[in-house]
Amino acid sequence: MKNLIFLLTATLVFTFCKGPGSGPLVKDSFDKKEQTPAMGGSDKHMARVMTSKADVKIEPCADCITIAKLLADKKAYDGKVIKVKGQVTKYNGGIMGKNWVHIQDGTENQEGFDLTITTDITVSVGETVTFEGKIALDKDFGYGYSYNVIMEEGKSVQ
Repeated sequence: MKNLIFLLTATLVFTFCKGPGSGPLVKDSFDKKEQTPAMGGSDKHMARVMTSKADVKIEPCADCITIAKLLADKKAYDGKVIKVKGQVTKYNGGIMGKNWVHIQDGTENQEGFDLTITTDITVSVGETVTFEGKIALDKDFGYGYSYNVIMEEGKSVQ
């Protein structure tokens, strides 16, 4: 019986294995033509993390930047530490040693309406938060997670 199982397994492996890079999770011909709009479709194969627009209206603090203003002039904020205030619309904890927070403040422009923040702070969806952190542009973390604008090392402030 063991020999039969071994023979069947070996037959299946040799029949369906096409060598390194093959298998159900590997796409043989991934190119720009196959990208969907949700994937961004850029030359770098950078996918966009998709979020839904929430119905929120948050008054910014006195020295905060709105998400619309940040996205409209993102190059001016690249590498700078800024403050933003918004409502948590998505939270993923403990990924790559960080918590990933998406906030929205009710403002938007052509670039979007959502800001992703990496932090060590734990928050809850629906909570209104103010973060201070460094803005980075065109960050690609691999596995389809890339961000045109992201706040890194966000710290909770009042």
